[in-house]
Amino acid sequence: MKNNKIISQALLIFFILLIFISISFGVPLSSRTPLSRDGESSDYLDRIEVIDPSKVYQTPIEYPTVQQPSFENTMDSILNLLNSFEGFVGMELRNLSSNQVLLSFNEDKLFTPASLSKIITALISLESLGTNYRFETQVFRSSPITSNYNGNIYIKGFGNPVLSSDEYKYILKKATVDQGITKLYGNIVFDYSFLTEEGFGRGWMWDDPQPQIASINIWMSSHESLKYKTNGEIKDYLNFLTTVYLQELGVSFLGAIEYDVVPFSASSIYTHYSVPLKEIIKTMLETSDNQIAEQLFRNLGAIYGKGTISDSEKYFKQKIDEILGYKPSQYVLKDGCGLSKYNLLSPKMINDAVLYLYKEALCQYLGWDFLKSRSITIFTLIFML
Repeated sequence: MKNNKIISQALLIFFILLIFISISFGVPLSSRTPLSRDGESSDYLDRIEVIDPSKVYQTPIEYPTVQQPSFENTMDSILNLLNSFEGFVGMELRNLSSNQVLLSFNEDKLFTPASLSKIITALISLESLGTNYRFETQVFRSSPITSNYNGNIYIKGFGNPVLSSDEYKYILKKATVDQGITKLYGNIVFDYSFLTEEGFGRGWMWDDPQPQIASINIWMSSHESLKYKTNGEIKDYLNFLTTVYLQELGVSFLGAIEYDVVPFSASSIYTHYSVPLKEIIKTMLETSDNQIAEQLFRNLGAIYGKGTISDSEKYFKQKIDEILGYKPSQYVLKDGCGLSKYNLLSPKMINDAVLYLYKEALCQYLGWDFLKSRSITIFTLIFML
């Protein structure tokens, strides 16, 4: 038994040594030299040349060169297309940095500019009022405030173009809850006297989504919500919001809603201010907002006139002459948003306005300094079929 055990251990050690020798002196699996197959000559191994991959030369692929047309040829092609166009078309291509006109065609002719009119509105508004101008909405009281208030609350608007429904609710809160009023027995009186001519613009088409302009107005981003509504219906909407918001604020409103001017004897309660004009202009241009643009147009007629559309037109003509040097005989501008079919502007005039905004208002006023560091080309193209 003892001898059998010794023999078993000796065999085990022998096999372990055999395995170790095979691993140490056998052909490694990772060798680059291929193993010969049974019956195959290994002479070819001497003829194999191992090449360093980094020294392998790859022939580059040659692509056919495309001849790019010259700038002059491109401009000539565009002019040929414009000349053959079956309609009335005008355009001007201009470099903003150098003011060099690169291409023009009927650039002095008059066309219906549509929303390009907003460029003129932005220019006149910024030059007239400055970037930090804020539109006010004022609240007054007719008598000393008590919790059960028997006097009137007056709300006078000055054409805030971006007065939201949430902001209007805040105005009502400042006028009632923050004053300690829980029951309002008197009336809420709206003063719309800032603008003496409200409603639709001149030359607007009946089937366009049209904003209704008023001294106190709720800004709506969707123009469709205003479509086909009269100025009276817009005021009714503000009356509706007033009663709903007072109820939500916990104020019992037992009076009526009226329209009148604020009496001199009334005392100020609160003044709400819009965001700065530069933010209003930026929103107007980025979204092409008709309500903002037309409200600004009307506001300027009230600030520098008596609040009629004619006052707005007169003021715009004066400023356009001062800033751009265009006389009223060279264009027609009847609104600030571009809905009017009476408007007539030339591509050259629009580009002159854009150039002025680029060099003065947009960069200096709105803080768009990145425009200054780039060579930008402006392109105005208007069709009249």
